[in-house]
Amino acid sequence: MHDDAPGLFELGAVKQTFGRFEPARLTQARVRTGVSKTDLATEVGVSAAAIGQYEAGVNSPRVDVLDRLAKVLDVHPSFFGAGRPLARIDTVHAHFRSLRSARVSERQRALATATLMWELTFVLERHVKLPEVDLPVIPAGTPPSDAAALLRHHWGLPRGPVRHLVATAESHGIVVAVRPLGEIDSVDAFSVVILDRPILVTTPRRSENVFRHRFSIAHEIGHLLLHSDSSEYSAALENEADEFAAAFLTPATDMDSSLPQRLDLATLDRIGRTWGVSPHSLIRRMVERGRTTESSARRAYQRLTMTEDPTADPTSAYPGEVPTLLKKAAELAADYGAGAPVIADALKISPRQVRDLLGEVDRRPRLRLIDGG
Repeated sequence: MHDDAPGLFELGAVKQTFGRFEPARLTQARVRTGVSKTDLATEVGVSAAAIGQYEAGVNSPRVDVLDRLAKVLDVHPSFFGAGRPLARIDTVHAHFRSLRSARVSERQRALATATLMWELTFVLERHVKLPEVDLPVIPAGTPPSDAAALLRHHWGLPRGPVRHLVATAESHGIVVAVRPLGEIDSVDAFSVVILDRPILVTTPRRSENVFRHRFSIAHEIGHLLLHSDSSEYSAALENEADEFAAAFLTPATDMDSSLPQRLDLATLDRIGRTWGVSPHSLIRRMVERGRTTESSARRAYQRLTMTEDPTADPTSAYPGEVPTLLKKAAELAADYGAGAPVIADALKISPRQVRDLLGEVDRRPRLRLIDGG
């Protein structure tokens, strides 16, 4: 079998190798694919009630139904087997930096992706020692700005800009991933902790602009430190994470010596490129530091909206903002005989899906056939 094939076994092999059915695996695969129970039932040829019973553990699918489920959900039939480490999506709590339109189903899909990312990390750690998680314990009630200063001290960061935020986070054990919008449509970024491993997931809506990307990553780190005991969304928690991100990326003492005395957009653009933050963030910092008024800030935001080029992105100046931890771990594992097929076998998905989770771009030329008839 080609290692990029869907990976379906012959039914006889399923009978021989498949053990006890794990209902949560079906839920994970279905939710991550974005398929409703009704639509999955139609594709598989059973009732929606039957799918519900499978996921509730009331009944287990027959081998032929299991095979059809695997085909529709693009996994191996053995993906549904019990016995492998599994983070159930109904037990994982996340902090979402999301659009107002994000539905519960879309957040659940994001969680299903995070659980699979964690499984990939778990499998890679069988072959490669990843950086230990290194986050300080922040006492309850610590102001976000103080927490940001504590993290800078804990990580030994020098004064000034955080040059490579994602690389720094990864070097301290935080897994960072960028997932496509087609997979997570209405969620900008989110963070979870599964068995003590923090995972931050962002989307191109944030990562295509390096300033938004960096702020989102810092925002999610703020949630990890400040709100580890809370899984509820609230504007207050989001504001605290924003305050943490601003203080971490642009500490007040540094801003007092760096910000101009009067609001000047050209100067803020130059400062922003040095610090890796947007002019919008610096305008907000000027208000907070008493350098300008709210009314002046609103006028500046309006001018930025009229003059900024949404396609302009100095990402190339920030090479340390592209996640590489899992990809480098996979390359090292492959050097020791555990390439994509081995990792895929452990996860019960195809090597193609493993490479996608690692963020590898398929650069093979696409064959297009023209109908000559």
